[in-house]
Formats: sequence, C-alpha cells, structure tokens
Amino acid sequence: MSLPLTGFRILTLAHLYPGPFATMLLADLGADVVIVEGPGSPDRTRRFPGHFEALNRNKRAVAIDLKDPVGREAFLRLVETADVVLEGFRPGVMARLGLAAEQLKERNPRLICVSLSGYGQTGPMASHGAHDISLQGAAGMLDIPVGEEAQRGLPPFVMADLAAANAAALAITTALVQRERTGHAAEVDVSMLDSIVAWMTPALVPAWNDMKPARLPPTDPGYGVFATRDGQQLTLSISGEDHLWRALCDVVGLPQHRDLSEEERIRDRSRVQAELREAMAVHDADWLEQHLEEQKLPFGPVRSLMAVAQDPQVVARKLVVDFRKNDGSVLRYVRQPLVFDGQYTSVERMAPRLGEHNDELLGNRSWNN
Repeated sequence: MSLPLTGFRILTLAHLYPGPFATMLLADLGADVVIVEGPGSPDRTRRFPGHFEALNRNKRAVAIDLKDPVGREAFLRLVETADVVLEGFRPGVMARLGLAAEQLKERNPRLICVSLSGYGQTGPMASHGAHDISLQGAAGMLDIPVGEEAQRGLPPFVMADLAAANAAALAITTALVQRERTGHAAEVDVSMLDSIVAWMTPALVPAWNDMKPARLPPTDPGYGVFATRDGQQLTLSISGEDHLWRALCDVVGLPQHRDLSEEERIRDRSRVQAELREAMAVHDADWLEQHLEEQKLPFGPVRSLMAVAQDPQVVARKLVVDFRKNDGSVLRYVRQPLVFDGQYTSVERMAPRLGEHNDELLGNRSWNN
C-alpha cells in the first residue's frame, strides 16, 4: 500500500511529547521522519524507554552537534533534502544557532519551517518555558469544576501536549498542501497555549459572551462511572435524553425516577444518582451489558490498560500492532487512528537508537562524526 505521505521528508528537532507525537502520526502515514539530536543532548525522554518507543516508531535518527560548524553544515545538507523542519526550541534559539528559517530557506527555498513552542513566537510569555499543567491552567482548563465537590486536582493526562501535537501535525500537512498547490513554503508558528485554548472553545465562548454553556462534564445522574456487583465498572453516558433515562430506569428497576425530566434529575442529582448506583450494584456486569445493549443505551466497560488490547472493538479495528524484533520478542504498539481506503497502517521499524542512521543519511563524510 502506498501511504499518503510517502515521499515527504521531515526533520524534527522537537523532542519530549508534542513533537514526537505529531511526527509519529506523520511517520505512520508514510513520511520519512528523521529525529535530529545532539550527541550529548538527546531527547530527554530516552530515559523512559516505554515513552520514547511509543512515540518514535517508524522514524530514523541522526546525532549532530548543531553548535559545531561541521555539525551545522551536516544538518544543512540534510535540509537540502527535506520538505519540512519542525523545531521545538524557545524563540530565538534557532537564530542563535545560525539556523533561522531564512537561513534554512537559503539552502532549500521549498522548505516548510514549523516552530512548536509553549507560548508561541510572540507575546510577553514567548521566552518562558512551559509544561503541560501550566498551559492547562493558563487556558482555564483547571478552572472547570470536576465532580460534585468541584475539587481542583492534577489533570489526568497531558492535554496541552496532545492539543499541540495534533495542531502541529495539521500544520505540517496543511502547509504541504499549500506548497503543492501554490509553491509557497510557509513558516508556521504552533503554540501549545494557542492549541489548548482552542480546545477550550466550547467553554470559553459562552463564558465570554454571557451565554448558557453546555454542562461539561454533564451533570445528569445517568452520566458517570458505576460499580457492578462483581467488582467491575461500567460507564453510562445519558445526558439530557429523557427517553434513554426512562429505558435505564426500566432496566435497573427505578420506577420512582422514570418520569423525571433532565432538570428534575439534575436538581436532585445527589439522591437520584445514589439510588441509581445502588440499583446498578445489584447486578453483575454481564447482565447489565446484555440488558443495556437490548435497550440501545450508551454504556461501556472501564478497561485496565492491559485489558484494552483485548477489547473486541479495539481488536476489530486493528488498533493493536505487534512488531516482531530480531530476537523473536514482540513489541506492541497502538496504531495511528486514520484508515485510508480500508487499509490499516503498520509499524515497520522500532524507535531508533541515538544516531542510528548517521551513516545512512550523512554518509562517510567528515561531518559524520
């Protein structure tokens, strides 16, 4: 199968989480992604082999000292062969290295330059370092009440990193389309803050305009995670659908709450949900799944990380990809989420070792040190 991005080369100097996740998506779709690291300053996530392996399969890697004139020339030779350079430094670092966008374009006028940073290339915070939780806080995400007591805690996942990764992947593919159509090779500024603020649109626009927002997360008693008699957990996602609420009450035996409207349910949420939890806990998960499915109710299991690989829908969608190493052992990956013409992408190579492809990409030259 010819993958959609076959033939495009991306050099990435963006490490940690957003850059590797973005380029993982593109590498899985056929792009030739080359990780550029310093010989003495590799991607810091190499300390966590599982993280690095997860996000850097299907890529190649070179180790180049960009502060050394010989190393910089080696990088510029690679730039001549590339379609995109993605960098994840603070604003100004590339210029201090003599590798600003205009300098790169002198060697390759068709080069697309993408900068991925915490706060973007402009503004009073541009030079500040940033990690995910700081950006979630700045975007208002941590101000959203979660649960009945509205306690603010640490976020469960790196949402700003993921938002920026998806924005960077979109930026690269969009810039490639623009270049192929018009010949213009763009310089793209991707900010983690911009990305997570954009994800907050459904909450921010109502707040700024004094409009009634959607309840996120929904406060309907039929929306949540519920324990079963046999120690498992199921999710229910009824949010304002009165007909689904009535069907749920029929299944679990709550006739006294069957005809409550959404507003009535929310007004008495604590008591209604407590009784729903008691009613759910009377039954085993298998019994509930069968009867909830018969009524076409929205529900799902709560899987452990290990159990996700055995989920029937995950298996059917071929989301688990096994890669057999030379020693016969197997590495298990997650397939990237896009399916073109019914064809699923695969993992063709493990994450590369530091500088693994120096000879292959730089050749036996003086700058391949």
